Amino acid sequence: MYTTSTEPRARSPSPSRWRATADTQLTSAAPAVRPSPEGYAEHVAATHRPPDRPVVPIRIRTADIPAQGRDAGAVHLPSRGATILLLLTVAGCAGSPPAVVPGGRNPGPTSAAPTAVLTTSPPPKPRPTCGRARVAGTVVLALPGGRRALFAVPSGDDGHHRLPLVIGLPGYGRTSEELAAQSRIPARAMTAGVLAVLPQAAGSAKSWNLSGTTDNGDVSFLSALVTRLAATECADPARVVITGISDGGDMAVFAACAMPGRVKAVVTVAASIDPRVGCHRLRIVAVHGDADPVDPYRGGLDSRPGYLATPPAAAAIAAWAALDGCDRAVTTRVAAHVAVTTYPCGAQLVTVNGGGHTWPGGAPVNPSLGVTTGEYDATATILALV
Repeated sequence: MYTTSTEPRARSPSPSRWRATADTQLTSAAPAVRPSPEGYAEHVAATHRPPDRPVVPIRIRTADIPAQGRDAGAVHLPSRGATILLLLTVAGCAGSPPAVVPGGRNPGPTSAAPTAVLTTSPPPKPRPTCGRARVAGTVVLALPGGRRALFAVPSGDDGHHRLPLVIGLPGYGRTSEELAAQSRIPARAMTAGVLAVLPQAAGSAKSWNLSGTTDNGDVSFLSALVTRLAATECADPARVVITGISDGGDMAVFAACAMPGRVKAVVTVAASIDPRVGCHRLRIVAVHGDADPVDPYRGGLDSRPGYLATPPAAAAIAAWAALDGCDRAVTTRVAAHVAVTTYPCGAQLVTVNGGGHTWPGGAPVNPSLGVTTGEYDATATILALV
């Protein structure tokens, strides 16, 4: 049985900023106001259907991994009676070049899966059972607390070499499969020789806990997930990149702030968030459409009581750069509708002119969420940062 600590967790001094999709449009006459959460479940059901695209086949894998420590927990794969034991030990909270797509076309995964290229410095020595019996493909992990995740393993590896890890967090109310279909992170990561895990948020609302407003221990959960994937799947703890869209993007930043030294870089998509008090320097890339109807690019109010306003995207990235002592940036137009603002310390804002609450370079979603550009590839940016 999986157990968690009974000690109270520290709560953030600022309230959470949950995302809710709506058709609210930003106007120049007044600040955008986020929609009321009333009727949101029906709106999610209507607007967050996964696109009609082939789904990456799920392969079933069985592994025997002994439990360790009092905080170890079983992770079960409920299909065909197979079982995956993922031991989650609760841990404490703690410029890449622009990815431009020629001709405005969305890239697709290639068929070849090259062996991962290791860094010149020797990676950490794997434990004797690190990556034992690892089989290439995508599996479904059933996690403690009723959570689930997709875990993708590349081919061409013997399971005993450290590989980079990408963590992808879905938005509010979204599933791991929906993010996989929209971003194509699992398929693209396997092709690049990178591990990828897409955990789902807790509860029926599938919402992330950004500031202690729910009982979800998301920071501890993500920290423990990284720890155990490093121990059992040979993930390289020095090459972890976390990303997410909308609420998932905010959670990616929140987790990176709370886990100093454990995240190499953060990429947010369709999200804008200021640094929390006491946050350390982060390598951050924010990808945001300036016609986003949910997270307004120029900032806007949130109609839900107690929630912070969305900061303007340009002001937010400047605040992150200031943590690293940068105050000047250069903006370069890399495509007809894409401009990249880069600070010397590495903070970047990718502005998609006319882009909506979507994943650039990914699969299109419901038209009410706006345009999905093919002129920029957010997933390629993520993989380039590992």
